[in-house]
Amino acid sequence: MWIVFGWDKEQKVLGEVATAYCYDCRRESEWLVSRESEWVTFSAIRVFRFICKHRLHCGGCTAVFPLTNAEFKEIDSHMRRNDSINGTDLHADLVERIETEQLANKTPLQLKFIRESMEAQRQYQSAIEAQNERDA
Repeated sequence: MWIVFGWDKEQKVLGEVATAYCYDCRRESEWLVSRESEWVTFSAIRVFRFICKHRLHCGGCTAVFPLTNAEFKEIDSHMRRNDSINGTDLHADLVERIETEQLANKTPLQLKFIRESMEAQRQYQSAIEAQNERDA
């Protein structure tokens, strides 16, 4: 009789949490929370979950950030009551964290380019909106 011990990895997207700017794909995108679990298996049957990690990732690219258990619990409890965390203090903290982590390894010249291109994008969008208002 063969008894096989092993492990199984499972990743499940739990849902959309908020909208925030992603500096990797350079656009406003939906951010999702996912759970990654690793299980001990016994003859290909899951017996014991020994690792459970929660991650925040951009819906448009591969940007991923680990969430602490406290962060996940706070997001989860808010999401059980509301559709998203947009406009809350939690959202502001999350946006700040995304910006900090994505821009941490950039040089001053790269940061200058990113800020200037974002400002140019804002000016372009406001010019389009102003033109649409005049046409309406």
